[in-house]
Amino acid sequence: MSELGFGAFLIGAVLTLTVFTSALYTFVISVVADRFGRRRTLVIFALMDFIAGTILFLSTEWWTPVLAGIIGNMTVGAGEVGPFLSLEQAILPKTSDSRHRTLTFSIYNLIGYASASSGALLAAVPQYLGSGLSAYRPLFLAYLASGLAGAALYSCLSENIEVRNTQSIPNRRILSARSKPIVSKLAALFAVDSFGGGFIGQSIMAYYFYERFGLQLASLGVIFFLTQVVTAISFLLAERIAARIGLLNTMVFTHIPSNLFLTAIPFAPTAVGAVALLLCRHSVSQMDVPTRQSYVMAVIDESDRTAAAGFTNLSRSVSQSFSPSLAGYAIANLWVGTPFVAAGTLKLAYDSILYLAFRKTKPPEEKYS
Repeated sequence: MSELGFGAFLIGAVLTLTVFTSALYTFVISVVADRFGRRRTLVIFALMDFIAGTILFLSTEWWTPVLAGIIGNMTVGAGEVGPFLSLEQAILPKTSDSRHRTLTFSIYNLIGYASASSGALLAAVPQYLGSGLSAYRPLFLAYLASGLAGAALYSCLSENIEVRNTQSIPNRRILSARSKPIVSKLAALFAVDSFGGGFIGQSIMAYYFYERFGLQLASLGVIFFLTQVVTAISFLLAERIAARIGLLNTMVFTHIPSNLFLTAIPFAPTAVGAVALLLCRHSVSQMDVPTRQSYVMAVIDESDRTAAAGFTNLSRSVSQSFSPSLAGYAIANLWVGTPFVAAGTLKLAYDSILYLAFRKTKPPEEKYS
């Protein structure tokens, strides 16, 4: 987008639009996916990625990233939001018992982030293909191919992932009376966390290192490859920690130090120092992801899982949609490190309130431990 002539604020605005459409898609699946068919829904969204990739591959007009961002399911960071996550999050608990639920989510996120790290390395390809927008086409080709591959794989999923007999309860509420207050509180808190995270999404982070230290695409690719590898390893540690101290404690007590590292990044005087702090942050920052997903699925009724996953992820997507444009404005008009301080402060507030609000709400497997 920078090479197309977009400034910091416009880049942030496009990223905001992209996240907002992802939130819209998440809302749609929360309401209709169980009735329409989980497998069919996943295939359709994968094909939308294929269409978005095709648009990026064929056109170099200024509107191209805007339209592709609306049609596709691209995220500002490495994942964690969008329709795919919500449906997969609801499906996964059916594949294991409660003792292995967190491990299942850890492996799920491990594979996802390991794949994202490979994608981060491939982001350096245009630098070796010359200058100009045409050098980005191999990346867009890979993106559209991934959409086709995803559609093929989703179409092979078992019928067991579907919710049975949804048509027999036409007036059923989207959320049961027991689950609704829990989901509402969690969605509100996750919105605060995600709003803060939107200030330092991977796209904004890359722009910061480019502007502050002059790091080019190849260097940025290596940096984000390393962050994804460190993050992937942390997922398996998260499951072991959660088995000892509980899901909620793992979510909170690993998140606090990560946010302190995050706040310190813009005060690092050199690129090496900033990258070291970034890696320290990623070594613990995402341990709350599999534990959070497992916790949400554990404390609500099984019949509410798709809606609960959808609404909690929807709150994350909507709140995050406002942050990139604010981050772009802050970088352009205030201080280049403002997004980091804002994100760290909001996330620390989230950690504190989450612990106070839910310290007595335990998953079934932890109630008698």
